[in-house]
Amino acid sequence: MAKYRIKTPNVIYNGVTEGVLFQNGEAIVEDERLKNLLTNDYGYTVEVIEEKTVEDKKPKTPTK
Repeated sequence: MAKYRIKTPNVIYNGVTEGVLFQNGEAIVEDERLKNLLTNDYGYTVEVIEEKTVEDKKPKTPTK
């Protein structure tokens, strides 16, 4: 499931909007409906957070 970083125009906003807790003007949501509501109705900006796969998390072993 995709995650979204929602940013408010006010970078010092600490509060709750539509049930989402914002700290320093940012919050992370997974619900696409909620993301659309916050961006369309409130004018907040959105950034998609890329999730790393299990292979990305494994340490690389040096090849000789």
